[in-house]
Order: sequence, then C-alpha cells, then structure tokens
Amino acid sequence: ISGCVYLVGVLYIYWFRRIQFWRPRATGEMLKEERNDWSFWFIVIGMVAAFYLPPIEYLLSKGVLPRTFFMQTLGMFFIVFGSVLFVWARRVLGHFYSGHVSVIAGQPLVQNGPYHFIRHPAYAGYLLIAMGLALGYSSLTGLAAILALLLPSLVYRINVEEKLLFEFFGETYCRYRSRTKRLLPGIW
Repeated sequence: ISGCVYLVGVLYIYWFRRIQFWRPRATGEMLKEERNDWSFWFIVIGMVAAFYLPPIEYLLSKGVLPRTFFMQTLGMFFIVFGSVLFVWARRVLGHFYSGHVSVIAGQPLVQNGPYHFIRHPAYAGYLLIAMGLALGYSSLTGLAAILALLLPSLVYRINVEEKLLFEFFGETYCRYRSRTKRLLPGIW
C-alpha cells in the first residue's frame, strides 16, 4: 500500500498539478548545475528498491525478521518523522528546490529550518522513510536495498551537490559546512 501511496503522490504532484520537478520554480539564470545527472538516476534506483522491495517481500515470503505490532509501529514512526523532515526541508527551500542539482542567480545559501541542524535534511528524510518501510514490513531486502543502493547513491549525490555549492558560495559554504553535519546531527 505504501508504495502505491508514494506512486499516487508523485503522479498527483508532477502530472496532475503540473508542478515542475526537474528545474527550480524560482526564476533566474542557471549559474551552476550538475551535468548528465547521474546522481539523480542513482537515487531513483535506490529509492525504487528501498520503497518497493519491502512490501513485495512481505507479500511473497514468510520473512526472517519478526512481524510484530512493535515493528509496524516503529516503522510508522520512522515514516512519519522522515516525511515531516522531508516536507519541512522542501518548504524551507521553497521555489529553489528541484530534482536537478543546480544553483540559480539570486539563490541564497539556506541555513534555517532543518538546514540549521544538518546540510541535507531532505535526503535524511528519504533515509528515514526507507528505514520505516523496511522495519514496518520486517524486510531484510529493504534494509539491504538501503545499505547497498540508497545510502551509496545519496552519499554520491551529496558529494556532487556539496562540490557545486562550494564552487558557488565559497567561504560562506565552508563556514556553514564547518558547523553542520551532512545527515546525522553531531555524527556525519
């Protein structure tokens, strides 16, 4: 069901409401951008695996991990917390959010909201949602997909994004980077 909800949400936002995903909605000249967008496609593969393998495993196998109410509740907690973090990050970025790693003219270095605590809260939200799905469905394949596909793809994209942000914002980004962590406050 969660995979279907995710798919319906994506279709609603990008197809029916026609909200542009690839380019920021803010106007201005594109000053820096990732070429060939490998980081986006790596994340798509990781997200599809992490979001769709847990319910498939749940339906097709008896499972190795315990399928208990506690696991479902813990999974739901991670999904809700990750979704709130993701939506908060998107709202703070506003019109500067896009699926394409880029910087446009007039774009500020956002350091408020969840960006005050970590540099990539939307990616942290993805990981929490994926972890919630894996736990809620008691899915070893979901956990494996997070470790083998989603996490490495997010680390790759973070590196691409941070290189671009450093090139554009320079010393301001260095100061911001020195006081915040990437995904886990106080850790990494």
